Amino acid sequence: MMMRYAKWYLAVLVLGMYPLSMHAADLHKGMEALADSAQIEQVYDSLNSHYYQLGEIDSLKKYTYEYMDWCSRHNQPDTRYMRWRQYIQRMTEKGMQEESMAETAKLHEDAEKAKSKYGLACGEMCIGYNHRVFGNNVKLCIEYYNNALKLFEEGNYYRDAYVVQLNIVQTYLSRSEYTEVEEYLNKLELLEGRMIKKKVPVEPSLHLRFCEFRVISLLANKGKKAAESYIVSTDNFYRQNPGSSTPEAWFAYKIMCCRILGDVRGNIAYMDSLMNYQNALGMCYPYNYYEKAQLQEELGDYHAACGNYRTYITVNDSIRTAEMDDKLSKYTAQFEVDRLKMEKLELSAKLSSERLIIALIAGGIFLLLLLVITYLYVHTLSINRKLETARKAVQKMSEVKNSFIQHITHEIRTPLNSIVGFSGLLATEKLDETEKREYASQVESNNTYLLGLMENILNIADMDSQTADMPREEVKVDACCDECIEALRPELKPGVELKCLPSPGVSTFYAVHSWLKIVLVALLDNAVKFTEKGYIHISYAEDKPRRILRFLIEDTGIGIKPDETERIFERFYKVDTFTKGSGLGLAIAREIMEMVGGRIYLDDTWKEGCRFVVEWPMKDKS
Repeated sequence: MMMRYAKWYLAVLVLGMYPLSMHAADLHKGMEALADSAQIEQVYDSLNSHYYQLGEIDSLKKYTYEYMDWCSRHNQPDTRYMRWRQYIQRMTEKGMQEESMAETAKLHEDAEKAKSKYGLACGEMCIGYNHRVFGNNVKLCIEYYNNALKLFEEGNYYRDAYVVQLNIVQTYLSRSEYTEVEEYLNKLELLEGRMIKKKVPVEPSLHLRFCEFRVISLLANKGKKAAESYIVSTDNFYRQNPGSSTPEAWFAYKIMCCRILGDVRGNIAYMDSLMNYQNALGMCYPYNYYEKAQLQEELGDYHAACGNYRTYITVNDSIRTAEMDDKLSKYTAQFEVDRLKMEKLELSAKLSSERLIIALIAGGIFLLLLLVITYLYVHTLSINRKLETARKAVQKMSEVKNSFIQHITHEIRTPLNSIVGFSGLLATEKLDETEKREYASQVESNNTYLLGLMENILNIADMDSQTADMPREEVKVDACCDECIEALRPELKPGVELKCLPSPGVSTFYAVHSWLKIVLVALLDNAVKFTEKGYIHISYAEDKPRRILRFLIEDTGIGIKPDETERIFERFYKVDTFTKGSGLGLAIAREIMEMVGGRIYLDDTWKEGCRFVVEWPMKDKS
């Protein structure tokens, strides 16, 4: 029972802070004449508060985004994020989970892109609130709230830090975890002192919430005597600042206090005041009658309790009937809309059929196609643009295909001619053993080159059928690097050192093993071809903040000219046309890195030869 009342009181306290003193439409009309930014902010704040209390969510979203756009135009990013945060919290309070979580994700992404510490803090705050309301995960809620608090404090956003700590206290109180709030209430008191020194105003509504929370905590933890002075000061503050809370929220606070003290008669008195206030505004909450009946039962006034139980049943039934009638009306209207849409579709289908018949009779299928194309061109410009884009894409693909075939034909012809020529020589009987070995070596070398070329071509073909969501497996990094090194060691020139420099920080990670080997082999193969002396080293290290595994392939080879740093990743491009190779390895490596969301590039600061950098994302096993 206490837990239920705690949640009810706190909900009323948050939702009932603004009176409906003006009609929302009147506020929006008057807003156009305002020139002062503070006035505009106040009007938008009132608009959104009123639309929220009226339950007009579409209008609330419209004017929230309208004000956010105004903030962007007038270079007020922090105000924009604050209003965005308020909108998300209101959606959360309305139980609109999908809307709230989608907006939270958009806010967080926007803040990350803008590198706004204040925006990130607002995002953390919204995530915490979502966990509290939708997931009921207090641990995560408090964790995200504290993240937001840290960011606000670092940026000296005193008011926002004040609000976050109020929300933390409210979270604990809503679960009747009264012992947890003392630490944060003390922090709030210290923060309020700093704000006064810094001449940062503390809004009366926020200060009143702090005073009310402190009273509730003292009543629950230490009793009435310890809270008496604070009860008096809170009452005095409310009387001096009546606009700091609505009567509804104030009665809810008093009911909560009576509930903690076990003052049933006082509870009933404040419940009556609350119900009278709500009835005066034309609002009716059946559950109030139910709670009042239970309180009357505690006093033994069963006759009055029965009367309130009967009222609860009657009012609740009438509200449910009205809600059902409203839902039925909506469903009926939607049914009519769907029926009209279906009739429209049927009519459209009938017309299309008739047009097809007329077209077939008049000119045949070709003429029909021509008429359809003409119609689409005249009446649907967007479709025409899509067709043009598709045509250009097909043309580009055709050009790429032709270029690819030309290069492949050239790359295959040369080694194939060599194989045929040397095979013919080997077939003669006039060769000595030295010539036979030399010619056989040439055949084997060209055959190996052709096999490598075919493997690269197949890899390129596979890229079109594979995605970044390919199953990942646990890869032992040292073992993978050693496999790549051993595969290329026979090609190594005398005196060149080729080795892996292991990292103590990471031993395994999840990746597509075959893709990783293709990338590393391509880079090592490139280094082996162009390094005559010195060394070739492969190393790796984890970049935890960016969640990537960074590979470095360094050599003391001939290097690459600055104007060739990007061209080397093009298909069939070769730095040295006399060096064996298809020019496909680095191109395939870049395509793989693009698919996994990683990066591959040449480090232009490296002066000894070449240093290639591979930044491979570290993800969980799919």
